[in-house]
Amino acid sequence: MARGKSKRELRFKPMFREFAPLGKSSNSITLLHEEIEAVYLMDYNNMYQEQAAVSMGISRTTLSRIINSAHTKIATALINGSTLLIEDEKEEFTIAYSTSNPKGSSTLGVREEYLLFIKIAHQTILSQEIIPNPLYGTHDKPTHILPETLWERGVNYFIASDAGIGLKSALMTKGVFTIVKESLREEDIVKIIKE
Repeated sequence: MARGKSKRELRFKPMFREFAPLGKSSNSITLLHEEIEAVYLMDYNNMYQEQAAVSMGISRTTLSRIINSAHTKIATALINGSTLLIEDEKEEFTIAYSTSNPKGSSTLGVREEYLLFIKIAHQTILSQEIIPNPLYGTHDKPTHILPETLWERGVNYFIASDAGIGLKSALMTKGVFTIVKESLREEDIVKIIKE
């Protein structure tokens, strides 16, 4: 009797789900969510297989099989000009933003007084958490503070009006995509990543 597939820990939520060559593509290849997670951990974050396997909650042998499959699919898509589709199984994710007014709309500057974390699943807000922004009133560099703070709370998307390239890059190393927006209304929060 075959053993059931173990549940993978998938923290990375892909923001882009389709890559296609310019011109027409005759076929497509689907990269599974576990495969893009392995690519993100090993190729983007330069983790060793042991570290990536622990992060995903799987054995090193299983991770090796997953990453080999991902590399083969990516190479095939690049060489044959196929469309690469990215599967996204992560229905639960967290959005964060910095705000001076957690009860209503405000500017979304990186150094506002509070950090607001919103957990979303199946297009429904599950919970909200507000903490003091560790950057508020300081001259600390956002790149030194925000990536770890957001990663510890499982944030997938950070919304800001003034995130520079350095902060975007530092957040991306933690799997946090930055969305640049000037303002945000509560009714737009669930739809934000569909734009």
